[in-house]
Amino acid sequence: MLNLEIIGSKITKLRKELNLTQLELSEKIYVTPQAVSKWEKGKSVPSIEVLVELTKLFNVSIDYLLDNTEISDYDYESMFHNYSRAAALNKFINSELPGKHVNKIFYLLDKTERELIINLIISQKLKIDLEDIWPYLTNSERKLILGVVLTNKLDYNISTIMHQLSNEEKRICYKHKETYKYPLFNFHFTIKE
Repeated sequence: MLNLEIIGSKITKLRKELNLTQLELSEKIYVTPQAVSKWEKGKSVPSIEVLVELTKLFNVSIDYLLDNTEISDYDYESMFHNYSRAAALNKFINSELPGKHVNKIFYLLDKTERELIINLIISQKLKIDLEDIWPYLTNSERKLILGVVLTNKLDYNISTIMHQLSNEEKRICYKHKETYKYPLFNFHFTIKE
């Protein structure tokens, strides 16, 4: 059984996320503002044709709009199921504390999405501490970030994650100790020649 109030609240929430008024939404999907108001109040439900247009506009699935469950802000697995991948990824990128929730999403990402996150971190457009993401990175991703940090292109004191570095990564750090801008401490490994 469809719960019109839940459907209406989802439409309201999604409309507000796009910063649209009821009038602006109605104009985008070619319905009256009164129709949008009725949906949002739970008095009626959009036709299937309009639902399809809403899913395209809001970047969600029909299942999400019609299902009686709510998706929490940090349930990225459900978001990837109910939203487009781009919409779910955007929710993560624009979340308040992405570093605190990186463990809930990073394993769901494909190679291109992981590269996007890493590039946003490197360009400092996404505030995730390397300590939070380091355990979820592949060896090649770790080497890439380490190279950027050690060449001083990303301002980060690598000493804060020294305990997470492999011996190979510590050797790479050691080779850059003269040019790296922060002092490197806590080297507990043996260099074998």
